[in-house]
Amino acid sequence: MKLILKQLVLVSFLGLIITLFTVNAEMADTTAGERRAGVCFSCHSKDGISKLPGTPHLAGQDRQYLENALKAYRIGQERSNPTMTAMAKPLSDKDIVDISAYFSKLPYMK
Repeated sequence: MKLILKQLVLVSFLGLIITLFTVNAEMADTTAGERRAGVCFSCHSKDGISKLPGTPHLAGQDRQYLENALKAYRIGQERSNPTMTAMAKPLSDKDIVDISAYFSKLPYMK
């Protein structure tokens, strides 16, 4: 009986985690992301292909990677770049999801 209960709890927990990730992905608004990413365009370009040496391309990057990077810049943890910290600090979690969705949907430069 205890084993069945533990398995039920585990399956329920995994279902919740999957649902949360799915909801997060569905909530991303690339149109809002494009509008909010306007401040990013001067360095990363609207098409996500940077024209500046040393500035990374964002087009086609993994959405979760971009979200994690922006959150790390926002709190100044793990990533140290004064410009990016200043740009990321005012972003809400929703802004970060939308901006990341926008850049991840752009075609990757080959």
